[in-house]
Amino acid sequence: MGASESKQGEDHTEQLIRNVKIALVGTYGVGKTSIITRYIDQKFSSEYIYTRGGNIRKKSIKVYGRQIQIELIDTGGQEYQKKLVLGFFTKAQVHGVVLVHDISKPNSFNEVEDWLTDIRQHSLGDPVIMLVGNKNDLDPCAKFDDPSTIPQNLKAGPARVPYEQCERKTYEQGLLPFYGEVSAKTGMNIESIIELLVKEILHQQNKLLGSIWEPDLMQESIKPSTKPHENRSRCIIL
Repeated sequence: MGASESKQGEDHTEQLIRNVKIALVGTYGVGKTSIITRYIDQKFSSEYIYTRGGNIRKKSIKVYGRQIQIELIDTGGQEYQKKLVLGFFTKAQVHGVVLVHDISKPNSFNEVEDWLTDIRQHSLGDPVIMLVGNKNDLDPCAKFDDPSTIPQNLKAGPARVPYEQCERKTYEQGLLPFYGEVSAKTGMNIESIIELLVKEILHQQNKLLGSIWEPDLMQESIKPSTKPHENRSRCIIL
């Protein structure tokens, strides 16, 4: 292969890595659209935003000194929309998934495994999946790391999905080993969880497509702990 062909191959590989597709999935009403709106526009609306099918929002960010274009796919959570949602995974490669549940609605967490099964059955490739709990602004003690300060109930009344239960699910299901709680209302942790997911996607792409990134980046690769209850991070995850 000549020098020009080699250079073209590297440019093509780098272009593949620089475009990252991330789908937000989960049952209806968990705040997927609100998370994207907060991340892209730095805005929040308390009104319920009904998503028909799927919408794509784009944002360019700098990661490891390189510009990365992120495509955030906003999907509907109604049961009758699932076929359309899963079509995103069968027709195009989705690099990452933010699987969202509402920490104030246990039923939304109970549906996490069904979503995981469907995503894994329909995906092209092996997307990096991150479990995220939205609406932690409802919990007055969500920002504290002392388990004794976590109330049994939220201010709004419904039972809180226990943080430890959600964290345990990430290890049991082989997800990205960092469970994050966010608030689309306040913006808490939104940018952090997206950046964390993008970084892991880039590491995975680097392994698949060839080493065109700086060698020391591989030292930062996220690996699951063999002891899931050690070194936890509650809420602030970066």
